Order: sequence, then C-alpha cells, then structure tokens
Amino acid sequence: MTANVTYLVISIIVVGVLLLWLIFGRKKSSGKPKPSLYTQALDHIIRRDYESAIKELKAIIKKDTNHIDAYIKLGNLLRETGQLKAAVKIHQGLLYRQDINKTQKLEIMRNLVDDYIEMDEKGIALSVALNILDVDKRDIWALEKIWHLYRDLKKWAKASEYMEKILRYRKQSNSRILAIYKVQEGLEKLEAGNCHEARLIFRKAIKIDPGCEVPYFYMAESYVKDRRELDAVEWWVKFAKTAPEKAWLVFNPLQKVLFSLGNFGKIEDFYLNILKNKQDDVRTITALANYYERKGDLQKASDLVEDLIENNPNSTIAKIAYCKLLVYLKREKEVGDILNDIIDKFDSIDQVRCSNCGHHIRDILWICPVCGAEDSFLNQL
Repeated sequence: MTANVTYLVISIIVVGVLLLWLIFGRKKSSGKPKPSLYTQALDHIIRRDYESAIKELKAIIKKDTNHIDAYIKLGNLLRETGQLKAAVKIHQGLLYRQDINKTQKLEIMRNLVDDYIEMDEKGIALSVALNILDVDKRDIWALEKIWHLYRDLKKWAKASEYMEKILRYRKQSNSRILAIYKVQEGLEKLEAGNCHEARLIFRKAIKIDPGCEVPYFYMAESYVKDRRELDAVEWWVKFAKTAPEKAWLVFNPLQKVLFSLGNFGKIEDFYLNILKNKQDDVRTITALANYYERKGDLQKASDLVEDLIENNPNSTIAKIAYCKLLVYLKREKEVGDILNDIIDKFDSIDQVRCSNCGHHIRDILWICPVCGAEDSFLNQL
C-alpha cells in the first residue's frame, strides 16, 4: 500500500514537471533565436560600426581558428580603418594555410592587392595581382588591376598589353586609349632628349588611331625641341584638322612662329579653315580678331568681336578679347564696365579639372597625373 502511494506521488511529480516544461519551456523557446556572433559582426559591418565588428570577428577567430571568412573580413576592416600592416599580416598569413579553397584564395589575394595599393606599394600589389593569374588566368578583376597598376607605374607597353586583353574578353575596342598609351612611351624618349626616337613612336600611335589628336600634338612638340619650327607648324595644322575643338591649344605657338617668319597669310588661312568646320568657335574667332589687331586691321577685328559678343553674351573669352580691342580704340570707360562684369562672374580659363578626381592642371595632358584616368580633361578642353 505504502509502495503504491509512493509510486503515485512520484508519478504526479513527474507529470507536473513535464507540464511545467511544456508550458514555460516552449514559451521560452518560441522567442527569437539569438543571432550568431558572425551574424552580429556582419550586421555591424553593414551599419559601418567597424569597431564592434572587429571585436566580434576577433572573438570568433579566438574560438574557431578555422573560420576563414572571419579572418578575411577582419583583414578588410583593418584596411578600412587604416591598420594596413595588420591587414597585410592577416591576408598574407591566410595564403600559407592548406585548408583554403580556390575561391577563398582568390578573395584573399585580391584583398592583399588592395592592401598594398592602400600602402602605396604598387610594385608589390602588381606582383600579387600577377600571381592571381597563376590561379585563374582569366580573372577579369586581376587583369584590370594589372592594367591600372602598370599604367600608374608608367609601364606603358605593359599597360597596353593588359588593356588589350581586357578589351578582348569584353569584346570591345578602344584604339584611342591604346594610341594615347603609345604616345606616353614616346614622351619618355622626348623628355630624355631623343626626339627622333620619340617621333618614331608617335607615328606608331597615329597608325593605331589616325583620329587621335594626341600624337600630332607631340610630333609638333618634338620638332620645336629640335628647333625645326616649320615642321612643327605642319603638325600643328594636322592637330587642328584632327581635333578642331582643341585647336586653340596650338594657336599661340603657331602664331608666334609664323609671325617671326613673316608668314601672315598662313595664319589667317589657318584660322579660317578651322572656322569652316566650327564657324561659331569662340576661341578661334577671338584668335583671328587678335591676328587682325596685330596686323593693324582694327575694323575687321572690331566687326568680328562685336558679332561674337552679340552671339555669345556670357562668354568670358569673348569679353576679354573685346576689352583688349577697346584699349586699342581708347574706349577705356567701356573696358572698365566689361572687366567689372567679368570679375563678378569670373571662371578660370587657365585651368582644367579632371572629371574623375577633380585635380586641376594648367598643362596640356590626356592622362590625369593623380588618378590615372584617360581623357578625363576632354570635355573641358
């Protein structure tokens, strides 16, 4: 009897515990599961809370040294926060591990390239990028980085080689940029004083893209350096014919040479030929007016400039040309009024800005010396 009572009591207790667990235990487990530490780290990365993410990733790695993705992301965050040597150490260390797959290896190597670029170690970055091709020879990311790194290191032949590979993979063509790169090779010769060798390379650039104006410009520069001004004039004319919208770049040197030779008629013909294709070009009209002014034909100069002002009332260049003419005509009061208007609405005509990085230059360039972008001054020239 006592045994039966004891058994009954025990049964009641067990059933009660089970009921309590079913009621309270299920209620507790029905709540949202706690996110993993890795998920929290990813969330903090998205929120740009890098300090918290770094702490969480370090905690993950401490518990699990095989969490490769945590290592990779930690290295990336260290780079983002300026801890470049630590980032390199992590990414470099991962490459020695035997337990990483091909996808992870490529991701690590790409991040290592970015680490070294941030450290301004572009030569080392290039070596790592080239090693990526040993893992995957068609890796587009690596090919593009190699192209840009060779460009930044001014290795123009190699930059052209890898740019062509990229273009082939993308089934595209860009003979203009290839011609500009070839010109850069020639400029190295020109700067070293090897004018003849430079011209041979510039001619190759013309063969690559006869419509690219850049080699014509530097062909003229090479003849100026050789003191062969008449040959320079020939190439300035070709430059203007190829790119009439940029012809103003050669107005001053060409006019100076032809004036010194007394060849005034050729100056007028030069400007008139440009105006056949670009009849409303402000710079050409002002240059022609300046020519007439220097020649003493003030009426022709005045007619040109007055028409120009009427058609382009907001043109700073036209206003400056008009002021210059008014000084010759001794109309100082009008000059003062126009100059005040220019000052009020001043915008520089001496500088152009890179459309990619914003860098300002006074020189004539087709590749930005800061970001390496090609033709980024094109629209402003």
